[in-house]
Amino acid sequence: MSDQELGQSVSEEVTLNSRGYRLVKKLGEGSYAKVYLSEYHPVGTNQSSTEHKTQLACKIIDTTKAPRDFVRKFLPRELDILVKLNHPHIIHVHSIFQRRSKYFIFMRFAENGDLLDFVLKNGAIVESQARVWLRQMALGLQYLHELEIAHRDLKCENILITSNYNVKLADFGFARYVVDSKGRRILSETYCGSLSYAAPEILRGTPYNPKISDLWSLGVILYIMLNKAMPFDDTNIKRLYEQQTSRKWKFRAKVENILTDQAKKLVTLMLEPDVTKRLSMYQILNSDWIAMDPRLMVMTPAERMAKTESLHKGPSRYKSEDKQTDEVVVIKIAGQPTGAPSRNINV
Repeated sequence: MSDQELGQSVSEEVTLNSRGYRLVKKLGEGSYAKVYLSEYHPVGTNQSSTEHKTQLACKIIDTTKAPRDFVRKFLPRELDILVKLNHPHIIHVHSIFQRRSKYFIFMRFAENGDLLDFVLKNGAIVESQARVWLRQMALGLQYLHELEIAHRDLKCENILITSNYNVKLADFGFARYVVDSKGRRILSETYCGSLSYAAPEILRGTPYNPKISDLWSLGVILYIMLNKAMPFDDTNIKRLYEQQTSRKWKFRAKVENILTDQAKKLVTLMLEPDVTKRLSMYQILNSDWIAMDPRLMVMTPAERMAKTESLHKGPSRYKSEDKQTDEVVVIKIAGQPTGAPSRNINV
């Protein structure tokens, strides 16, 4: 594609090329961000060779088009968090650059798209595969929570699927730390995320623990995987809240009789409106449904390494610069994930 079709200036192209990056085609766009398929060749290697070429996704954020609140609050948080994460079930960020008013975030390209598109195309997911994927999502989320980070926007569109059919958590635009500099718990008061996945305590409008709310969203994702449907009608917020708190949801007739009791029990306990009774992360990962596949009760080397790192990591903060410059600010340099690639269990 031409630079004009890519929406890329000549100077941007030169800047990216000098660091080994090339935009290939646009994958999607929003009001102030665009996502491109891109290629990376390490500087100094043969640029025409495919031996060292890596396919990546590139998210370009134009802060001149973004809301002021996003630029001042949410974007610095996202960058702060992205530079810290390294887990086999979280999308790996390759590099981050800032040039003038734009941020270039290069990350692993998910060849099989997102979970929502996958379900819409292929229908409800069989339990054996849903079990593998829920466990991967839960381990990724557990890693975040151990770093005292809440995602706050878990939904099928933010679960990406790789060529090996592993899933990875993505999009940390609403993520935030849940403790302050003194280690004190911070409750969230902001409504963020998608209505369909929002927990009742968020809709109630009172301060809430976003870690616990993440687990509700994970339960909604599990329901969608097993049913190819949403558990609640979100066309009216008041009705949605009433359905959530009175547990007025049910499995679709076409799957209810074929789902195992363990699957139905887990969904029910994850979609518990009372936060004091909702399943914890430990209970989800050690549930009877996950244990139906004994292989899933043992962590892979990469999962163990990430968990060990999460328990030893200290706070990491990226301080956003208000000034704009023609120089490229390197926020994170090219890197590879720690440990071996995540394992896909053939089912």
